[in-house]
Amino acid sequence: MPTSTYSQIPTVVSYLQAVMPSSLLDIGLGNGKFGFIARDLLDVMLGERYHKKDWKIKIDGIEIFENYIQDHQKSIYNEIFIGDAYDVIDELGQYDLIYLGDVLEHIEKNRAYDFLEKCANHCNRFLILSIPLGEKWIQPEMYGNPHEEHLSFWNAEDFEEFSIEKSYLDFPNIGQYGTFLIKAEDFIHYRLRGKANALFVEGKETESILYLKERLSGLPPNLESNYLLADFYLQKKNLQGTIDQLKITQEMFPEEPSVKEFLEQVTLAAAT
Repeated sequence: MPTSTYSQIPTVVSYLQAVMPSSLLDIGLGNGKFGFIARDLLDVMLGERYHKKDWKIKIDGIEIFENYIQDHQKSIYNEIFIGDAYDVIDELGQYDLIYLGDVLEHIEKNRAYDFLEKCANHCNRFLILSIPLGEKWIQPEMYGNPHEEHLSFWNAEDFEEFSIEKSYLDFPNIGQYGTFLIKAEDFIHYRLRGKANALFVEGKETESILYLKERLSGLPPNLESNYLLADFYLQKKNLQGTIDQLKITQEMFPEEPSVKEFLEQVTLAAAT
């Protein structure tokens, strides 16, 4: 729908205040509720910039259904891009925050994960994701918009592994509605580990290690991803590779006691 439940607004506002983005992208902006909230909070209330000529926060939006866009959205957003967000986002730059409100359920699930990864790669800091949870949230085409149909169903477990904050609302006889705050780099690492694991399980062990090493060199450090690479070496019985990877991990995470313990165990095994 071009609009959505009001119940998650306090959670979304708290996440906006925690992040304080200077630029944000609203995907599937619809009637523009999120854009107005973000503009009112970040520019008007917290920035004390009431007049449009003084606004400093960059708020862009993507909308697949052009008929939803009216003058009031144009007055709030800096730019509105019309088209399928899966493709449109490839042409855009970086944002501090990307908001996906009631979006993923309109996309087939595997494609939705790929799209979320695209969003993370265009995001400097955080994603906010609001979505109905469970299989009772059935929705057909409506408002004359064929894209309103729900094509996938989601559960809380689909997001909890890579979310740093989450909030759930209960809707009787329908299910839950979740809002998740996600650090963009955490989701990128999550997807990286999934792809590397899949290669390893397929028997492409060397290819998996090379892929993971190459990708990790261009990403912010992540303990779980580093451990996965060390574990790959260990499973191949390459103890020296395991030791070298753990030493790199120890340099990145000097305060993490588990790295030292892991390194000591593998070094002792290599010596015996």
